[in-house]
Amino acid sequence: MDWEECYQQGDTPWDLGEAAPPLLELLAERPAGIWGEGSVLVPGCGRGHDAAALQRSGREVLGLDLAPKALAEAASLYGAPKGLRWLEGSFFDPALAAGHRVGAIFEHTCFCAILPLEREAYVQAAHRWLEPGGRLVAVFFLDPPERGDGEPGPPFGARKNEIRGLFGPFFTIERETDPGCAHPDREGREWVVEMVRTY
Repeated sequence: MDWEECYQQGDTPWDLGEAAPPLLELLAERPAGIWGEGSVLVPGCGRGHDAAALQRSGREVLGLDLAPKALAEAASLYGAPKGLRWLEGSFFDPALAAGHRVGAIFEHTCFCAILPLEREAYVQAAHRWLEPGGRLVAVFFLDPPERGDGEPGPPFGARKNEIRGLFGPFFTIERETDPGCAHPDREGREWVVEMVRTY
């Protein structure tokens, strides 16, 4: 998938135009400690809605995306206030991770956008970005609706046991919930997981 081309053409059906409802619910209802110490990374941040919501809640945030156009639009929408930085690059780049270690990751639409065969690499990348004891707070898209063109995703669905198996060697899952708030086409399709890097 050429993400830059998608943004250049305005073909971004995943963009809700606002922060994800489950994230806003987490920020309102869960203790601040779920975000750990240090900055929060938002991989595949797109136009920055989730990153900006996290920054407004008092976190230091790093919004990461492959697409320069997405980051330019994020900066146009939200600027670069204190505590919010935009970074172009790949979540899978070890050198980038080494130079920008964080205390937490908020996962929303990155995991479901990559090919399923890349999921083990995603887990390893998350481990690299996080400081020891760092936290991964994720809204996993379990059952995305059909795209309508007969092609497989993105987004690609996932099963709960698959996610537990992938992250288990590197993370301890502390909490699993179904979000109380969801975008209309995602109701009953998302799963919120809070986990901690184990070593």
